[in-house]
Amino acid sequence: MNNYTALYDQYDLLLPPKFDGGYLIITLDEKIKQGSIEEPFSHQQIEETLIEISDRFQQESVRQWAKIKDNLLHYFIRNYPNQPGKYYLTDYAYSIIETMQNKLDNPYKQHPLKRSFELSFYLKFKEIQSIEDLERKFGRLFITGPKKIVIDHLAALEDELQEAYKTLNKILSDEKDNAVELVKKFAITFKKFGARAEDITGAMASKEKFLKDLQLVVDDFYAKVEETKFLDNNIVKDKAIKDWEKAKIIYTDIADFFKSIEAKISIVRRQINNASEKLSELQEYFSARANYRLQIQKMLRTVLDVAKYSEEGVIFEANFPLKKLVFERIRMLYLRHSDFDNKKPNMVIPVLTDERYEMIERNKIDNEVNRQKTINTWVNIGREKLEKQKGVSMDELMNTVLEAGEDLSIAYQVAAEMISLSSEEKDIFIDIEQKLVQLKQNEMALWQTKIRK
Repeated sequence: MNNYTALYDQYDLLLPPKFDGGYLIITLDEKIKQGSIEEPFSHQQIEETLIEISDRFQQESVRQWAKIKDNLLHYFIRNYPNQPGKYYLTDYAYSIIETMQNKLDNPYKQHPLKRSFELSFYLKFKEIQSIEDLERKFGRLFITGPKKIVIDHLAALEDELQEAYKTLNKILSDEKDNAVELVKKFAITFKKFGARAEDITGAMASKEKFLKDLQLVVDDFYAKVEETKFLDNNIVKDKAIKDWEKAKIIYTDIADFFKSIEAKISIVRRQINNASEKLSELQEYFSARANYRLQIQKMLRTVLDVAKYSEEGVIFEANFPLKKLVFERIRMLYLRHSDFDNKKPNMVIPVLTDERYEMIERNKIDNEVNRQKTINTWVNIGREKLEKQKGVSMDELMNTVLEAGEDLSIAYQVAAEMISLSSEEKDIFIDIEQKLVQLKQNEMALWQTKIRK
């Protein structure tokens, strides 16, 4: 809270009023860049600049340097060493002017948002080999610059669409242009919204791809934790766990940043939707204008029909224009009499049993129960074989099931149950070799898989 107290106390020193030093700093910077004065500049050049500002904005009096210098000498202007009466602009002054110029003419307006996402957030294949590589590229400190680029880009996009939105309002309120010119101006301005909508869609797709790639990197660190789980070296295990936790923190930080970006993008999309409503207003404007012209043409035709020329000038027959009172006949609506008494008793209709449907459903249940019994029987056979032989091959077990007359789905379910049950026991290991093995009685092939104790 102390920082904010300092801001309240020194606000006028950090951002001076425009005629009490603000315009002076901007004008001095403008003259330095144009080459009309050089740093260090003199007291006389400051006085001349204050007179120019007073003339430009038609001020009643000229601000005196002696009255405003005390505020400006804090942050904006410094005395040049060993040269009395000479001054120079501080880096803070230049940064404030640059911030204002970038806000009015943001350089990111000329660059697509999708390109900024792709340059700031990308992962090359096998680029991250260690947690140090991940922290160096996407750590909270190292990712600050790319985050600021995206935020500044969105700010520029919001400003650009806001300006375009104001332009659309101005076009609709301008009654001087004809329909062709109106549509042409409207199309040129509305084109910005279409381009930006397409750019935002591409940027969000790029963001989703990056998050998926980053999640894979975090999963790799978790895989290392699983690999070192059964090692006796506690140092290696602790390092793997710490690396995975750091990777999760980096992913969470970037994911939260993207959530805030999505919220800002939703605001931009709302501006685009509001702009589309302006297109509806344009259509209504043309309809109203066309209807008005039709009414004027009808009035002109009526006037010509009843007009008659005389020596006194144009006169109208039938006391044109005629006036009539608007009225509407009153309609009396009577509710029709209805009898709401329920004279018919409610009937309970018993539903007969569908024996054929019941038999079919019971057969389905029996078949499924028998199928599960068969699977459990073969799983027990496989586990007994594993206990006796200390190992069982999945392709041999499936071929045995198929040779016994069972179908492929049962053989597959037996192998799946064996692997699932074995993976839950610590003293049983599953060896998978990336070598295809063909089943004897089926065209199905599977990786060579063996369960051993």
